[in-house]
Amino acid sequence: MSAMAQPAGGEQRPVTEYYVAVDGSDANAGNKDKPFATVRGARDVARASSAANAGRDVVVYIRGGTYTLDRPIEFSPDDSAPEGRTITYVAFPGETPFFSGGRAIRGWKKTPTHWEVEIADVRDGKWRFDQLFVAGERRPRARGPNVGYHRVAAAGPDNRTSFQFEPGDVPRIADLGGAEILFLHDWSVSRVSIKSVDHKRNVLTLAHPIGAGADFFRITGFEPHPRYRIENAIELLDAPGEWHLDSRGVLRYMPLPGENIETFEAIAPAAESLLVVRGDARGSKPVQNLRFVGLTFAHAAATQFPGGYAGVQAGFHEVRQPSADVPKRGRMSAAVVFDSTVNCRFEHGRIVHVGASAIAIEGPSQGNAVVGNEIADVGGNGVMVGEPSSDPALIAKGNEVSNNRIHHCGATFHGCVGVWVGITDSTIVSHNEIRDLPYSGVSVGWVWNPTPSPCRANRIEFNHIHHVMQILSDGGGIYTLGRQEGSVLRGNLIHDVPLNAGRAESNGMFIDEGSSEIAIERNVIYATDRSPIRFHRAQRNSIRDNVLVLPKDMPAFRYNNTDESTMTFERNATPAADSWNPPQPAEIGAGILETNRK
Repeated sequence: MSAMAQPAGGEQRPVTEYYVAVDGSDANAGNKDKPFATVRGARDVARASSAANAGRDVVVYIRGGTYTLDRPIEFSPDDSAPEGRTITYVAFPGETPFFSGGRAIRGWKKTPTHWEVEIADVRDGKWRFDQLFVAGERRPRARGPNVGYHRVAAAGPDNRTSFQFEPGDVPRIADLGGAEILFLHDWSVSRVSIKSVDHKRNVLTLAHPIGAGADFFRITGFEPHPRYRIENAIELLDAPGEWHLDSRGVLRYMPLPGENIETFEAIAPAAESLLVVRGDARGSKPVQNLRFVGLTFAHAAATQFPGGYAGVQAGFHEVRQPSADVPKRGRMSAAVVFDSTVNCRFEHGRIVHVGASAIAIEGPSQGNAVVGNEIADVGGNGVMVGEPSSDPALIAKGNEVSNNRIHHCGATFHGCVGVWVGITDSTIVSHNEIRDLPYSGVSVGWVWNPTPSPCRANRIEFNHIHHVMQILSDGGGIYTLGRQEGSVLRGNLIHDVPLNAGRAESNGMFIDEGSSEIAIERNVIYATDRSPIRFHRAQRNSIRDNVLVLPKDMPAFRYNNTDESTMTFERNATPAADSWNPPQPAEIGAGILETNRK
């Protein structure tokens, strides 16, 4: 099990090899002929091997096939590689290891209108899910309307727990146990169970208040007739591909044309996290020098919110605590977690079909990288870096998110984003394609005023960001908060940002509250229905050498409570949309400005 590894510099290094296969055994020696059955088994042996042979790299080759997880694969500081060495968990060449946190649902029976199956663990209260995947696709819960949203007719007396609906919008729901309202605020959503429906007065009463505690999250906090949708009512199971799970554990599904009940298999997620690499919370003993290459993780469950989901922003939400004077702020789970790690990498893999967020770099993590992956069909955020805290002991530094394809995130929690960067130092987000999102593409910063903080020197550069802000409002292709000395938004191509559906504008870039000391340079923004860049309570930013293509009758910059004189503007081109040809994504970077100023 020994070989030679050749790092990028060309130096030959000794390596110890192990193998994992779905038909292996953890009692095996872990070689190519007698592989381990699980990554956990290989991890334990690799840990001992690395400690005994500090001068050797360790490579664990994982053969193709599906590995079902009922709990995450966990790594601790004891699993670190020594300084200058690595432990790599990598797909065997030409094969695809697939790690699933879901359970296959079989045994379907036909009824005149749908297929159904009873799930004992749901019936017995041991399992609950609100995501379902079939043939590699997320399938929608029974919903009304099937396309778009209803509008609230009028809010109830307290503007939180009831509202009047238009006649015919809400059916007579026999089983309210699992029915839920998806309610849209400007930049976040709430998900709340239904308590009762009065069809004589057309009044729907909720089991919990809508929205987080701030006054603007009340029902009419942003507009008089906000959008909502009803989900998981059996009466709304009326379109092929929809499903419904009732409180008795019966799952019903409306088949699509061509689906065969004899071979039909649906997968519902059960495990919230699939891979967790966690060091000491304060960074005194991090996990170091692990690499995960070419691996696919799928079917992580959504975080459960017994008191309803009250989104605040970018997946952060208010945790319902009836006895607490001050609401607690929560963050949803992630399928893959690097917490208090140093020089760890997740590369050339996939994280798909997950209920909450895909991958999070948390705590005082340093020098980690998420590179070359596909991150798609995600209920929450695609990638999260750092913490929402200015505590110096928790600042993430020098992490990188590059060359990824990040798309169709925020599928369940629409206020989530492609890449969220909290209060971090020297984070790089570069050369990613970030697209098809309900809210913003990249969000950087987490302080709502210009007070100095450890958020600094972040680089958001050469990304292709498009078709964002598809559902919510008050965001942009790139969204910033707070003072960020030395940070730069450079060379990004941003386009296809539609007209805001809520009250506030959506823009190519939204430089929001307290944003200052940021350089905005050499970006190209086009096909926005509102101004390419908007400032709100921002100050002391440098905006130079950008191409800002103007929609009809729109200024290049919009100012909300912002003193324009505090900004520095240099050499920005503002061609009209009808006289300008968009660049190709390959042109992102050097030369893009000169190509399109003409």
